[in-house]
Amino acid sequence: MAGITGKSSINRRDFLRRGAAAAAAAATLGVGFGTARAEEALTVNGLPAVMFGDTGLKVTKISFGGILTTEPPVLLRAIDQGINFVHTSPGYQNGRSIEAFGKVMKTHRSKVVLALKTRPDDLDRWLKALNTDYVDMLVPPMHSMEAISDPTIPEAFEKAKAAGKVGQMGFACHKDMTNILNKASELGYYNVSLMSYSDADNPEFLAAAKKAVSGGMGIMTMKGLPKRGAEGNTPEERADITSRCASMVGPEHAHTVLASMGSFQSVDFYREMLETKIGHFDSDLERQYWAAQEGNYCAMCGNCKEICPNGVEIRRIVRYRMYNDDYGMTDYARTKYSQLGSSCNGAACEECGLCESICKRNLPVVEMLREAHAALA
Repeated sequence: MAGITGKSSINRRDFLRRGAAAAAAAATLGVGFGTARAEEALTVNGLPAVMFGDTGLKVTKISFGGILTTEPPVLLRAIDQGINFVHTSPGYQNGRSIEAFGKVMKTHRSKVVLALKTRPDDLDRWLKALNTDYVDMLVPPMHSMEAISDPTIPEAFEKAKAAGKVGQMGFACHKDMTNILNKASELGYYNVSLMSYSDADNPEFLAAAKKAVSGGMGIMTMKGLPKRGAEGNTPEERADITSRCASMVGPEHAHTVLASMGSFQSVDFYREMLETKIGHFDSDLERQYWAAQEGNYCAMCGNCKEICPNGVEIRRIVRYRMYNDDYGMTDYARTKYSQLGSSCNGAACEECGLCESICKRNLPVVEMLREAHAALA
């Protein structure tokens, strides 16, 4: 398979078997995140790459996130420019993202490592939409200790894997990341993850990420950049994002940064960064970035879980506000917000302030809930 195995005629089941064999070989040879010097020499399509944990897959250090994707040519441009790791989900852009991916996969499936965020019991429907019969990674959302420990998940994964529909089994998480990542490492079952890096200034989170990677898990990031869908329009923006990407695939232990790309300009920006500056880390810019999160951006740490006496879904509402304000995804944010009942949306907030008293970033949570309701209800 071009860009992955160097062959074009390999079938699905052979690919999955070879992936497992490659993972075993990598473990024997000591190839993994810990061997930084070896990884420096790895490339895919001429771009800096890494071995994605113990999966045996080699992926570019910046990957294509589909949350902003509505047009196939944008994804095609990323693939044609050498980015070989792509991700989407049925919910992105109210289904328009996976539709665009499906059109591209008709002709370019063999050129990419494909990750999909959905549950294994809902897989067949979305494989059809993607015009493929397998995904390299399945990362269903798991945002609680109950979800990550669900005893039915391993059986469902194994069934899909045995049928040749899934290569690597994992999870996506943007709530209570430290505890869930530690639990996943303890279970020893999940070998890939899509993790929010909004709390990556937390030493406990970094320790959990290091532990997971040391155990062979491959980590791709989300929500770790200062601006979603950035196009590098100013020198300051380019410097900030370059430093964050370098940090996430360096001292913050991730393998690849899942960057949201919704335009040719953003694709070209990240492609140029990969080619020339992915290792450029600026400690001063990092300090400025994390200082800017104070009072501004949710860490998704989980501290406010169930703190509201009225049962307001604080974390979900703040996230939907982010989709609207940062991503410009108003329709998607309104769709998600509408799924909240009136008893737990922003209108149910009585401004008691308990959420603000527990917030580690000192966010004006009450105001944010009010703004979200006004914009999305």
